[in-house]
Amino acid sequence: MLANPDVRTLVMEEIRTLLLEDADGVEALTGHEELHELGLNSLLLARLVIQLEAVVGVDPFAREDVAISDVRSVDDLVAAYESVAAGAVGAS
Repeated sequence: MLANPDVRTLVMEEIRTLLLEDADGVEALTGHEELHELGLNSLLLARLVIQLEAVVGVDPFAREDVAISDVRSVDDLVAAYESVAAGAVGAS
């Protein structure tokens, strides 16, 4: 399983890639950006979650304690993946 810095990097890279495919892209991400401000509508967010599950290997929204509706910012999304990745490492 991936270390937390790797999860953060992967989430941000996948966001950049998705935004490049669908729009003009984004210069740099700090993590504080709101997903809707980046142009990630519900369809793009669904695509992002599918891509991240394939890359990271986990789906944080399959658990009852993490809801996609609670994710507002890039940092929220990173935290969701870090949380489930950390749990998967502890279970190994």
